[in-house]
Amino acid sequence: MKRWVVQEPVSHDIQRQFPEFDGIILQLLWNRGLRTQEDMDIFLGPDWSRDTYTPELFMNMKQAVSRVFQALEKKEVITIHGDYDADGICGTAVLVTTLRELCRTLSFDERKVTSYIPHREKEGYGVSIETIEHLHAHEQTKLMITVDCGISNKPAIDRGQKLGIDTIVCDHHTMPAELPTSAILIHPLVPGETFPNKQLCGTGVAFKLASALIHEARLRGAEFPEGHEKWLLDLVAIATVTDVMPLAGENRVLEKYGLLVLNKTRRRGIQKLLDVAGSTLGQLDTVSIGFQIGPRLNAAGRMTHANEALNLLIEEDDLGATTLALRLHELNIERQKASQLMYEQAKRQVGEAVGESLIVAYQDGWGAGLVGLVAGKLVNEYGRPVLVVGKDGEKFVGSGRSIEGFDVTKALHHASEYLDKFGGHPQACGFSVTGEERFHKAIAMMKAYASAELKPENLEPRLQIDAEILLGDIGWELFDTLQAFQPFGTGNPLPVFVSRGVRVASCSAVGKEGGHLKLRLQSQTGKLVEGIGFGFGDWAEKLSLGQSVDVVYEIQVNEWNGNRQLQIRIVDLQQN
Repeated sequence: MKRWVVQEPVSHDIQRQFPEFDGIILQLLWNRGLRTQEDMDIFLGPDWSRDTYTPELFMNMKQAVSRVFQALEKKEVITIHGDYDADGICGTAVLVTTLRELCRTLSFDERKVTSYIPHREKEGYGVSIETIEHLHAHEQTKLMITVDCGISNKPAIDRGQKLGIDTIVCDHHTMPAELPTSAILIHPLVPGETFPNKQLCGTGVAFKLASALIHEARLRGAEFPEGHEKWLLDLVAIATVTDVMPLAGENRVLEKYGLLVLNKTRRRGIQKLLDVAGSTLGQLDTVSIGFQIGPRLNAAGRMTHANEALNLLIEEDDLGATTLALRLHELNIERQKASQLMYEQAKRQVGEAVGESLIVAYQDGWGAGLVGLVAGKLVNEYGRPVLVVGKDGEKFVGSGRSIEGFDVTKALHHASEYLDKFGGHPQACGFSVTGEERFHKAIAMMKAYASAELKPENLEPRLQIDAEILLGDIGWELFDTLQAFQPFGTGNPLPVFVSRGVRVASCSAVGKEGGHLKLRLQSQTGKLVEGIGFGFGDWAEKLSLGQSVDVVYEIQVNEWNGNRQLQIRIVDLQQN
């Protein structure tokens, strides 16, 4: 059972400071950390020219652009080295398509632009020395641009420099102990970096480089129309959501405009992927990315090779795009079945997890491509950080997901002496270990770190609620006002409300095997509101007509046969 935490209501003093905002709207803005009129206005009305940052604010951007054009002019092979997740794939596509477009426009050789994404299970995350040797010997690469990786790969990048391969790193991951100083670093978190947005995803960083390259191309005579780079924002929108970046500040602007581009995308591959997923251009939002687009792009790297997803994003032929979209759709179905089986095995292994601050599950044969998905499900189930690890002989490959307030990468740093490779973000990480003894020592150190850092109150499941309102307040005016808060996502969740002492007017179990709850609630003034509770089917037996309940919910629209009706999606219920 979750503890309901209702945000502190804004004071009368604050309300007097911002008289133009309705009480609920001001409360929602305040809950999201907005404290000035300017911040509130920017949030409610993001503006491209005012609220995005020019790429040249990256301290090494000029140097990076110069090196790319030098490579183009000298007919050198440029290899874009991406990561195998949706962020790395999208960022690779951003740079591959931009560079090939530059070549066509300025009469350079586009065959010199190549890409490389490592195999998730065979090669693992990041740039390896083996990859560098391959690019040198077989591709004749002279310039490598990493996307969503590279910052932790100093040995490989240094080896590349000795072999005559220069590197530009476009990354956003946590700083390692040693930076690859032989590379040109485009990374918002590098010490001394002046770029204001510290929370760009990898594709966001690649987009800044692509924008700077397009600007330079214009200066060299390329006839790119003003704003041409905005056609890349569909990929930025996908990556920002799939990589769970906060939708605040510049990211919110990139996502808002990215969704506009995504809804009229020119990419054949995305168009065909939406067809097989049952989504419709013009109606896409962050939920569409999170549940339809992202999982299918990620399925390639999880089940076979991420190149299949990259090929989809850069495919220009209708038939080729359709074939690739169907392939990703099939891989995603396979991925769902395999990850569900792993999840059930992990749950049996973990049991009740009583007294555990850090949950660990590992098994022989678990695929490296699926451990992160299972870890994410277990975090939601248990409300504490989770590591899920697959074993293959002496090799252990794991992925971690965390809860708010616990930086899981710090746990990895704590056990770094036993890890082969590791990296990630505060909320998500990956690592590998060779040897059973080293693995168990690493896990013991990480568990000790988590036990010391996490107090019992940190592990108590909580449900954050924006405001308490009357059920009778729900109406089209409130719903329309809430739309100004889109796009929703990390750092800007869909608003959640609580109404207390409402009456059950009707209830029934619906859906497959009665797994969901259909509910009609009545306010104190007699107003009736329809509700749906996914996964709440067992409540149909617990509730009785006329009973008083407290309900936590989101406000949404139910559309069928051309009719639109407001309803609530139940998040939690309590009987009075």
